[in-house]
Amino acid sequence: MEITSLRDMDGIHDVGGMDGLGDLPPDEPDDASPFKYAWEGVVEAMFFTGLGRGAFNLDQLRDELERHDPVYYLDTRYYERWQTALETLFIRAGVVDRETLRARAEAFAAGDAEVPHVVDPAVKAEIMDGVADQYESGRDPIEPAFAVGDRVRAKNDHPSGHTRAPRYVRGVEGEVVAHRGTHGFPDAGARGEDRAAPLYNVRFDAADLWGAEHTDADAVHIELWEPYLRAVGEGDA
Repeated sequence: MEITSLRDMDGIHDVGGMDGLGDLPPDEPDDASPFKYAWEGVVEAMFFTGLGRGAFNLDQLRDELERHDPVYYLDTRYYERWQTALETLFIRAGVVDRETLRARAEAFAAGDAEVPHVVDPAVKAEIMDGVADQYESGRDPIEPAFAVGDRVRAKNDHPSGHTRAPRYVRGVEGEVVAHRGTHGFPDAGARGEDRAAPLYNVRFDAADLWGAEHTDADAVHIELWEPYLRAVGEGDA
């Protein structure tokens, strides 16, 4: 099948289980700053402000990050990718238009503008209340299709949009070990839809994911929404 766009394939962000990406950097001290450069903190503040004011939701941000060209994604700093995604989301929400944003960026580049430093506790409290609401994913209960102890298989789907089902579990059999209640379904949230589904914790044998000769772990637990799963035997050859 001919691939017509980046949305027809798995995003480059889904690197779980991929080889050849090198070792992880050593852990930073517990009291180390999360930001290497000061501008990264400004980008995070942009994120909290936009999220708390309802310009976008978490799944829309994740979806926008996953739309990045694979070469750009791998060759760009973490917070730079965030900035690119946030600019797109703010333009889409009507917070700023593209021309104004470009003019502002040119003014900063020329040294003709500064970031205003305003501290207003009331505004901060309002924004953080909005952020807390966005992170609250609980919904009215929906009767779950699966129970603890059920054997399930992650569907081998490759959706052309945001999903929270990592590709390394797709097609693999696991066991439901907990029902987490009913929560907003991320794939729908990325499209601005308020759809809910039961959420489960599913245990996968590590050997089934990586091969027994490539792991010394026992298992991996993944939080998966019901639409990602089917009963073992259902549709199996």
